[in-house]
Amino acid sequence: MQVRGMQALAAVYTETGDPQSVLRVVRHSLPPLLDTQVMVQMLASPVNPSDLNQIEGTYPVRGTFNNINTSGAVLQACVGGNEGVGRVTQIGQDVHNVQVGDWVVPQRAGEFGTWCTRTIVDAQSVSVVPEEWRSGLSPLDIACLKVNPCTAYRLLRDFADLKKGDYVIQNGANSGVGRAVIQLAHSWGIRTINVVRDRPELHELQRELTALGADIVVSDKQLTADSVKQQLRSLNNVRLGFNCVGGRTTLQLTKYISEGGTLVTYGGMSRQPVTMPTSLLLFKDIAARGFWMNRWYNSCSSLAMDAERQSMWKSILGLMRSGQFVTQPLSVSSIDEASEDDAQRIVRDAVSWTAGSKHAFVFA
Repeated sequence: MQVRGMQALAAVYTETGDPQSVLRVVRHSLPPLLDTQVMVQMLASPVNPSDLNQIEGTYPVRGTFNNINTSGAVLQACVGGNEGVGRVTQIGQDVHNVQVGDWVVPQRAGEFGTWCTRTIVDAQSVSVVPEEWRSGLSPLDIACLKVNPCTAYRLLRDFADLKKGDYVIQNGANSGVGRAVIQLAHSWGIRTINVVRDRPELHELQRELTALGADIVVSDKQLTADSVKQQLRSLNNVRLGFNCVGGRTTLQLTKYISEGGTLVTYGGMSRQPVTMPTSLLLFKDIAARGFWMNRWYNSCSSLAMDAERQSMWKSILGLMRSGQFVTQPLSVSSIDEASEDDAQRIVRDAVSWTAGSKHAFVFA
């Protein structure tokens, strides 16, 4: 039975706009638990660029607005965040797919917000992460599973039949997806060429990515140097290119994809278009594809696709447990015991586009 007056702290917005301006942290009362619902105590949730785009109103998946009962008013608001993990603390009498104590993650983006201490959601909107899969891992590891590692997994699996010794080339190599590509590829015997934005601490970043398993790490400025051009042009098995930036860097990267290879775009952080010269299409038969992790998850309605999803999660978590895969560096803040004012400051810092590092919230 639900405890009457159960409270939660949540980062919400009542209108789309600049995340630092429209997000506010409120303490609110949870509604009664319905027969088909579960109560989830959130454990951890990261802040992804797509979360910020969603708050801005520029992301294809919109958040779900519900009545939120605060002490001062009833707000028609949306809780921020799409990725995270929580522990089920109560279940409705008609719920059979989830048990109290299960760790769960959202099935799809936009169904419910994750930047909160507790939430009540439909049981069909969560997926259980079996205990044997997550044994020895932290809530942050599980919270960051669904987006970046799984995007990297699908990029490497779905667009070419890669063999050991083949190369892939990617920009944004120090991003969450980029680091995941490096580690998964290394564990599968696939080599990586990694392009990062030029910076004063480039050598330090090169050492960091090499320690993860990167084979070649160059800056976007070095990509045009004669020595790098000669090295990359000597490779005849660069099967795939992964792009999350756009603009001129992507054009330079595409030139090093081998004949018959594929450029896959999964992001556009520069907000510049992806351009490809006619010569690459005609004389090298380079294909251009797009990939969106949300679309892939939305296709998992069949038993076969759901089995593939489970196999993917189990594989990645197994690599985590064996030490072959680590979650990207995170700036972690706890808002579970924070006052509303302190929580507001923490959230405002975390959702800045210029934060400089990836942020995550922990709640318990």
